[in-house]
Formats: sequence, C-alpha cells, structure tokens
Amino acid sequence: MNSSTSPYTHLHFPGFRFREKEMARILAQWDMGNGVLLTGIRRTGKSALMKAALYRYAQQGQAVSYLDVQDEDNLARFYQNLLTALLNHLPVTLKDQLSTALGSVLKLPDSLSRWVRQQISKVSIPDVVEIELQPQQEQLLRYWKPLTDQIAAHIKACGPTDTPVIGIDELPFMLENLMEKGVEPNEIVVMLASLRTLRDAGLRVIIGGSISFENLLSMHSIPHTVLGGLFRLPVLPFTRPEAQSYLSETLAGRFAASPEAITLVLDNLPDYVPEVLKIAHGFLVTCENLEACSDSLANEIMPGVRRAFLQQFDERLAKNYTSTELSCAEQILDAVAQGAASGTRLDGRQLPSGYHRVLSRLQYDNFIVDAPDLGWRFSLNLIRLWWRASRGMA
Repeated sequence: MNSSTSPYTHLHFPGFRFREKEMARILAQWDMGNGVLLTGIRRTGKSALMKAALYRYAQQGQAVSYLDVQDEDNLARFYQNLLTALLNHLPVTLKDQLSTALGSVLKLPDSLSRWVRQQISKVSIPDVVEIELQPQQEQLLRYWKPLTDQIAAHIKACGPTDTPVIGIDELPFMLENLMEKGVEPNEIVVMLASLRTLRDAGLRVIIGGSISFENLLSMHSIPHTVLGGLFRLPVLPFTRPEAQSYLSETLAGRFAASPEAITLVLDNLPDYVPEVLKIAHGFLVTCENLEACSDSLANEIMPGVRRAFLQQFDERLAKNYTSTELSCAEQILDAVAQGAASGTRLDGRQLPSGYHRVLSRLQYDNFIVDAPDLGWRFSLNLIRLWWRASRGMA
C-alpha cells in the first residue's frame, strides 16, 4: 500500500530470516533514540528488512508507522500522511498540549490551526484514519515549517519511546517523482530539513531507498546536512552460507534442496541477491535431478535473472546520459570492467574533464559502487559479466 491511500501497512513479518545482524543494529539504534538510513543496490531486501524491523519493534510494545512513498508525487499528501502517522501515536497528554499550542502560533493561519486540531481529535480514535486533505493543501505546504517546529518543540518534551518509529520507504523515488512534477528544489530542501528538525527533536525514523540518496542530492545541489545524524546501514547481497540456507529452507523436501543441487546452483549464479534466489527457487521447485537443475539454470533461471536485472541498465544509459556523458560513462565502465572483480581505482588523468559528475550518475544508477582502497566495482557481478560481454572483453 502506498502513501497515496494510507500511511499504514499491516506489517506481518514473524518469520523474517537471514538479516539478524542488521536487525539487531537497527533495534539498537532505535533504543538509543537514533534514526537509520538503509542503503544498498536494488533488490537486496531493504524494504523487507525495514518492515521486519518495524514488526519486531511493534512486537516489543513500541509504536510504529510505515509509509511507502515510491509512487508519491504530491508533497502536500506526503505531509498529511506523515502528520497522521505521527499524531496517531503521540501520547494523549502531548496531543492535548499540541492542540492548545497550535491555537496560539502566530505564524499559522487560524484555519490551518483548527484543521490540525481536528485531526488530533480524529487520530485519537484507535483505528486507521482517513483525513480529507484537499481544502488545506496550499496552506499545509506554505506553513509546514512552522507547524513542524511546533510539533518538534513538543516532541522534545517526550522521551524517545513516547513517539513512534516512522518508516519512510523509497524516499529517493519520491524525490524523483516530485522533481518530475516540477516541485522546486527549495521546497524539497524544506521537506528534508523538516524531517531533520523532527529527528533532532527525538523522532526516530528509518529511511530506505534503492538509489544513491547522496548522489541524488548532489546532482540537484541539495545539501547533505539533511541526512546528518542518521546511522547508515548497508544492506548487502546474501553471503554464500546465507544463500545456501535460503535455498535449503525454501526448497525443503525437494530434490533441489540436496547438497549437490544447491552447490551446482550457487556455483553458477552470478550474485546472491534475494531477488536472484527467488527467481532460482521458482524454477528449481520442479527439478527432480541434477540434469534438470543444470538445464533450468541455462534455459530458465539465468534468462530470468538477465530479464529482471539487465534491461533497466540499457534503458538508463539511453535515457539518462547525453552523447558526451555516454562516451565518458563507457570509458569509466570499461576501466572498471578491466580491473579486478573486487574493485579497481580509476585514473582520472585518462578520463575526460568533468568525469566526476558522470561517476556520480553511474553510482546513482547503480552501475558501480564503492570498493576497498578508494576503488570502484560493479554493483553486481552480473552487470560486470554483461558489460564485458557487450564490449567484447575476453
């Protein structure tokens, strides 16, 4: 469910597995009153981890809310959903104090103050609340900063556990949508700064996105300070032992769960991204011997993986780069592809002037990621293999 319908999603993740280390780190940050930023390439399971962490925290008696904003393109509607998610879990005494205080804030028009106080009354009902936003969209946009300043001042009076943890999933996609709709960068700065204000006051959040948040901000000259104070947690592909456990458990009782079959599959998969393993699982369930597993790998699993992952990279090169930028991008990708799979440094002297911006774009588009020793590597081995093949590299 996305934020255009409701800020709440029923979070049922009692059997979530394989991310216990990341889960422990997230819950520890929340216990300390801190926020978390999930980072990583697409399809590594960031959304599933976020939902599972919120579910786990809710099981401990903590208030949580989840906003999926991947398709959101209306800033006022996002504010409304965020406001609802927040107000729905504030202590009753704090709601009363906030309701009273809003009536005396000189910067807020009376109509907006009355509207917010009405919402405070509505969210006291213990159920999902749908709020009519349309009459207040313009005012909510114009006066969002003084409104959040007031909310932040009252949150400060609470302990961290008296306010909810709010999950905001796919926030970078929402920023892209807003920019495509013509929302000015300064309005996005105000929105992100208001989130920082609420966080500084004690509101705990977990933010996730499939694209490089920092690169998106840099490309649009938005200060990175809005992300300050967030604990950055990378969500990496599964390790081989995790991938082996995943296939053993999900294929239990079938031939493909045998050690021989799993070894064959893992030796031939290019990456252990959860989505790759799901594709493999879907075909392996009917394999009854090693020959069938091998045939499925060649004719079903790998074509399915390529369809799921590679077409988007061709499209990004065609859509996101000018002819000059494309030439530079190809030089960068060639250099990375000719280096070690674990990563290689780039020699900027061999690249065109201004290559740093193209480098940021390639990170943003998930072609490459940071590697040890100030180097770069492809985000997926599959992309490296594809690029080398497409460029005629041995």
